[in-house]
Amino acid sequence: MVYNFDKKIQRVTDDNGRPYPDCLIIDQPDLKSRPLILGEGVLTIFFWGFWFYLWLPLVSLLAWWLGYQIFYRQMVELGGFSGFIEQLNVFGSGVALVSGAMAIWSFYNLKRYGSYNRRNRFLETDMDTLAETFSIPVQKLPQIQQAKRIVFTFTEDDSIEDVVIPPVHGP
Repeated sequence: MVYNFDKKIQRVTDDNGRPYPDCLIIDQPDLKSRPLILGEGVLTIFFWGFWFYLWLPLVSLLAWWLGYQIFYRQMVELGGFSGFIEQLNVFGSGVALVSGAMAIWSFYNLKRYGSYNRRNRFLETDMDTLAETFSIPVQKLPQIQQAKRIVFTFTEDDSIEDVVIPPVHGP
């Protein structure tokens, strides 16, 4: 969990210095290796290209319906549509193969990462530690926890100078 106080990043850690909830690569991309970054980039470009490729028949059909002569010539006069119908089973097999691969990949990810629930752990803390960490008087913490609106003022070194709880106006 990262708190950003006026562009100064402070990390909440446990007693052993581990970040809360744990050290996730998604929060620290500098921990990824170059081959992993390269592999993710190549796969992303490949699948985006494939995604655009799958839309080509619909784009061609739409352009043909709009009456552009080149598409009409290719699809009707030169027999492109009948060629498409002849190749429909090959195209359908390719779509089924890629869909199956994506389904297997999704199932693998579900089995591999589905049991991880990183959103149910809470960092144990007490009021004294909380007040000391944020330089807030301990007596003010219960009021801050109950407040609907809080105004923080910061010093030049980005530490909390004062916490004001403005009155609530209206319903």
